[in-house]
Amino acid sequence: MLNETFVKALLNLSNASWTVEMTGVLMAFAMLVCFAGLSNLEMRFPKIKRPAEQTHQSYRINIGMFVFNSILLSACSISTLYVIAQQYSGFGLLNYVSSPAIKAVLAFLAFDLLLYLWHLVCHRVDAFWMFHRVHHNDPYLNVSTAFRLHFVEVLITNSLKALLIILLGIDKTLVLAIETIITLCILFHHANIGFRFERILGQIMIVPSLHRVHHSVERSEHDSNYGATLSLWDRLFGTLSELEPAKIGINGRSPQDLFNLVKFGLGLGIPAPIRPTNLDVMIAEAAYYKAEKRNFRPGDDMRDWLEAKAEILNQVYGKNSHQGQSHSNWWNGFLPNF
Repeated sequence: MLNETFVKALLNLSNASWTVEMTGVLMAFAMLVCFAGLSNLEMRFPKIKRPAEQTHQSYRINIGMFVFNSILLSACSISTLYVIAQQYSGFGLLNYVSSPAIKAVLAFLAFDLLLYLWHLVCHRVDAFWMFHRVHHNDPYLNVSTAFRLHFVEVLITNSLKALLIILLGIDKTLVLAIETIITLCILFHHANIGFRFERILGQIMIVPSLHRVHHSVERSEHDSNYGATLSLWDRLFGTLSELEPAKIGINGRSPQDLFNLVKFGLGLGIPAPIRPTNLDVMIAEAAYYKAEKRNFRPGDDMRDWLEAKAEILNQVYGKNSHQGQSHSNWWNGFLPNF
């Protein structure tokens, strides 16, 4: 009798239509369970050992960012994507596919490819990198870093997802399943953990060791491993990198609090950069650019160099910086007046 009741309850549940509220609750529950599990693993078996206060600082900022984005962009949640799918699932390219299994695979691959391409664009286009660098400026990479996203980037990402749902006509149940899988995978690959057979699993999906490279301070390293779930796209398009980064974060100083991170993503209130390790390289590049603009006309080489040096030092130390002046006073008398 009990078994019959249980089976009937399952059948009723499977036949019931999902509500917007149910999708949000289910997504939140899955994310909470995954987050708690990965956090526990990080605490017990950290890949990179660091003082507890550093990890706690990162958690506070990242969870604060998640709450801020959730409140600000409540209209761009999984529930909204679910409603869009409910409205447009009868249209779109996937309606020409008869097999539900093939339709599900194609929808998942389309979502994952979209996130790969959008992630790549965020690194290649300066206007989008301005928002995305908020995610990268966490020097203590951990599972909560997955939440460290600027609200403008979240808005654009969800808008692109909505367009894809309309274009393909992805079913609302598929949207829920795909969003849940991808979110859990993103939490997983940000975790500060390591495990046996990680390299083997990395042949199929993005694992923590692959994503750590993506958070390197070195651009030659962090411009790689863009995948959200599958490592297929990075292998296919030649953006895969397998190494251990020396340092996590971004070069230069950047804020480590919620309010200033939001401003940082908008290009406001950016702290003065720290002194680069090789000023001569920067000055040489600036001087070359000046020479190129005048078609390498001879006779102005020294002038180009001195102008470039003055500009670079002013950018590094500030126009009123005593340190910058101490490096530049010796040639100021030789600079022409403009």
